[in-house]
Amino acid sequence: MGRPGFKPGKGRQTFLGGFDSLSLPPIDPENVVARVRGCDFPEDRYYHAEFNVWLKGGEPGTVVLGATAYGVALAVEFLAFLPKADGTVVEADRAVGLLELAKTVVSVRTPLAGTIVASNSAVVKRPDTLNEDPYGEGWLVKLRAADGPENVVGLVHGAAIAAAFEEAMRLDNFEGARP
Repeated sequence: MGRPGFKPGKGRQTFLGGFDSLSLPPIDPENVVARVRGCDFPEDRYYHAEFNVWLKGGEPGTVVLGATAYGVALAVEFLAFLPKADGTVVEADRAVGLLELAKTVVSVRTPLAGTIVASNSAVVKRPDTLNEDPYGEGWLVKLRAADGPENVVGLVHGAAIAAAFEEAMRLDNFEGARP
């Protein structure tokens, strides 16, 4: 039995950019701190392995939140992103929106309390942006937060990323994204 959050889908789609749903788009290898079972994790972010989200400091007082490459690999295909409204105050460990997949709907949870100041309209209009660029154009929401991700318990950064996601992948019986 796996963990809550993104779950593997079935089937296989080919996406713009020449990769399919079981492989991930390439990212700048100089920016990667960990590569676990074919999933890249850029070094400039903090990660929550259970929620399959990343956080990165944005403009002063804001934090950007998105789905990890691992979450994208598990989900396979995104049909819709339904964010909560801008101005919504969210507590830590609560949903900032929903992602509709082929056979299920999953909550996108934040490990950080804050107020949603923006959601990514590009992902709302074209959900496969998540598959194409989960660490860039595929971000999900921006939060105004009292605390930065470096102060949140449960987030991993740097050398701790590989071990945390290796364990998460083991629990989910994830064999790996295709190279």
